[in-house]
Amino acid sequence: MLTKDRLLPIRLFTLALTLALIWIIKQPGLVALLFAGMALGATLNYFMFGFSSSWRRCILSHQTAGVRAQIIMLAGALILFTPLFWLESWGSLQFQGIIRPAGLSVMLGAFLFGIGMQFAANCSSGTLNRVGQLQPLSFVSFIMLFVGGALGAYFYNSWGHWWALAPYSITLNWKLAGLLLSLTTLLVIYVGLIRLEKNNRQTLEPLWSRNEPKPFSPFLIAALLLVVFSGLILFLSGQPWSVATVFTLWSFKFSDQFNLGLDWEFWQIAQLYQHRIAEPLLADPISLTTLGVILGSLWVTLLAKKPIKKQTISPKQTAYYALGGLLMGFGATLSYGCNIGAFFSGIASGSLHGWLWIIFALLGNLVALLWLRDRND
Repeated sequence: MLTKDRLLPIRLFTLALTLALIWIIKQPGLVALLFAGMALGATLNYFMFGFSSSWRRCILSHQTAGVRAQIIMLAGALILFTPLFWLESWGSLQFQGIIRPAGLSVMLGAFLFGIGMQFAANCSSGTLNRVGQLQPLSFVSFIMLFVGGALGAYFYNSWGHWWALAPYSITLNWKLAGLLLSLTTLLVIYVGLIRLEKNNRQTLEPLWSRNEPKPFSPFLIAALLLVVFSGLILFLSGQPWSVATVFTLWSFKFSDQFNLGLDWEFWQIAQLYQHRIAEPLLADPISLTTLGVILGSLWVTLLAKKPIKKQTISPKQTAYYALGGLLMGFGATLSYGCNIGAFFSGIASGSLHGWLWIIFALLGNLVALLWLRDRND
């Protein structure tokens, strides 16, 4: 357990690191992206908001509050982001959604990612958050995310030509009708989740209540804050919050720095990376927000009143976290995103691949949870 005295050196190091990053980055817009990422990380940590944990509670015990908050988050993002996508540009800034092909690689990648989420007890954003919480096992899955991302790049010639529908956005192509259809779909899912919880638990955990001392659930507050901060990222960088592409980009940068020979065809072919390979890492918006998530979560951890509890580690847990990280990194590369870029920002962009992603990711979660339950009984 880390006490306040032991945390002081870590706090000083984190302060020095934060100031060093600001000084190196220099450009106000890029510094703002770093702070937007920090705000996201602080929100995830402070309000204990997690995707994998919410889905786990929903599947195993029909507690739907966390997932319902995510539905509200998606609706808020659609309402906030879509007018900017319709506008297309603001001065020199071009607004682009995360709209990717929807096909077999998305199905398989999302399914593998879903399994990895439960094996590692975290999604990609959750892993960044847990790293910021100084949880040792999350460092294992964090490293394996990059190994998985590199493997996904290595096998690009195997999966890159699988069948897929061309990138398509409901909200861009159908305009207002597409937005209303997306919101209606989310409403139907929200109502279904309420019925699921009431039918199975005979009660419903509210997201807001006038009769409580704290009327708003932490899940709801976190969901709304994530919409605001991800909207800030969209306005600063021209695209919504995403994470998964750093798993492959950072792997290439690491390989290039140490001459490891990962200069595969993927880097030249994949359009997501062509314009980012030559840029410094700290000039890449997605890399900055990703670093920001870790830093923001870390600051919440270091400033918390309670000491950091020691995490119990076993060889079995370590193996599950390593495999989970590997599956998430590999799956995110195949499916053009993770729970952030594909699910949250993909659906907020109206992309068909976002809806396809969540279906197969939930199937992966279900398979992993059944596997883990059978082995823990």
